[in-house]
Amino acid sequence: MDDLKKIPVHRSLTRQQLLAGCDRELFLLLVMFCGLLLMSGITRMYWRNIILGIVLWLICIPILAKLAVYDPHFKGIVVRSVRYTQISLSAAGKAGAHVRAMTHKHWAAGS
Repeated sequence: MDDLKKIPVHRSLTRQQLLAGCDRELFLLLVMFCGLLLMSGITRMYWRNIILGIVLWLICIPILAKLAVYDPHFKGIVVRSVRYTQISLSAAGKAGAHVRAMTHKHWAAGS
């Protein structure tokens, strides 16, 4: 085992990519949503849209940044847990029964 070559892995290869301290996809989604609110407010002179876009931006950026510090992969974890919840609920025959349950081919064979 001593003859194995050890190669260092740079930290940037394993870190999650963040923008403004937030998850990249959620940050861009927030930018698009707030930008649409601002543009609709500017073009139609709806002041409530302008104020809502600015307030939403000021509130959500620190929240997303704090979530990214807590766990940079939280978006993927939430999406995966929601998908697994739908599968497990449909297998139990309760809410979400319209979603097809995943079964292993060994289990489906009836053995």
